[in-house]
Amino acid sequence: MNLSLKYLPHDINWSMEEIRDEYFKVIIPVLVFSVFAMTVGTLGNCLVLYIYKFKYRQSNHRYFIICLAACDLTGSLIGIPFLIAEMTLTYFYCTTACKISRYLSHFGGFCSACIIIIIAIERYLNMCKANGKQISYNMAKRFSYFSIMFGIFSALPSALLYGHNSVQTEIHNLTVLKCHYQDTYKDTYFPLMYQAFFVLWFIVALITVCACYTQIVCTIRAQNAAQNIICQCTSINNTLVSSEDVTSRSNQLTVTRTANFNRKSNSAIQAYRVAKMLFIVAAVFFCSYIPYFGVRLANITKPNFMGKNLSPKETSGIAVCLKSYLINYFANPIVYGFLDGAFRAECQNLFYRIISRR
Repeated sequence: MNLSLKYLPHDINWSMEEIRDEYFKVIIPVLVFSVFAMTVGTLGNCLVLYIYKFKYRQSNHRYFIICLAACDLTGSLIGIPFLIAEMTLTYFYCTTACKISRYLSHFGGFCSACIIIIIAIERYLNMCKANGKQISYNMAKRFSYFSIMFGIFSALPSALLYGHNSVQTEIHNLTVLKCHYQDTYKDTYFPLMYQAFFVLWFIVALITVCACYTQIVCTIRAQNAAQNIICQCTSINNTLVSSEDVTSRSNQLTVTRTANFNRKSNSAIQAYRVAKMLFIVAAVFFCSYIPYFGVRLANITKPNFMGKNLSPKETSGIAVCLKSYLINYFANPIVYGFLDGAFRAECQNLFYRIISRR
């Protein structure tokens, strides 16, 4: 964890135990946030995997949701515990915890971004190009496997680059070890190249998702305008034609057309609800990285941003911002709970069954 105790007075003879106590006071908010993300993420994603896998008829977007949940569950069950170990063992350095926590956090970012891009493209084809070629269920599976493999291989450099990083402090010239780019690579271009690749992939994903959902919004507005015109024309025709002039055959045609129109409307409403829910999932994903990138950018543009003038509370706030991406591990089940009525009902039924058994 890239966190220092520069706010400590340097003219005091600090013991190692006192420095450790001060450090733990600073990281308590981060630990609480991490434990919360781990707990909610584990329970929520287990519910998502169970309900979307065994209670729903399979479809493209549901398969993508299952893949996102599996990715987030891996981070919650494995990544966050190692992250906690990395933070708590900063002064008792653990290389394994450092590498695993960094690898899984980068894997989650790459894999989730890839799946979110595919979801946006699939929704775009489904709603804007309904008469064109669509992504089949088998294709959705293959794209999901590709996303997982992309995340696995794209995150490999993090396992190589991160590790033993020694920092000379101003407190009695004490040298501490932190989880960052290893001393071997610290003065090379490899860390910068990897950071550039991560940021570039994030920007590509953001632009692609925004473009797809912008087209979806435009299509929905055009369809709503067309439906309003049709409804107005139908209303005018009904006022011009008297009931005596309407034959039984025309009545049957009207009923059939109305039924077809209602079916299409219900299908369009369902597609809109799914697109809205998945758009919010994408928005939460990108927004969760804003504090992280904000601190990183401030630290680059202002070298003294994390300097001596920071108070313990400000240091804790920056530490939480650097872990803002953990929101991804638990946010999606909450989004589904608010926007997917069937998922919410299944969760309630499961809860009632568990309570009734007791």
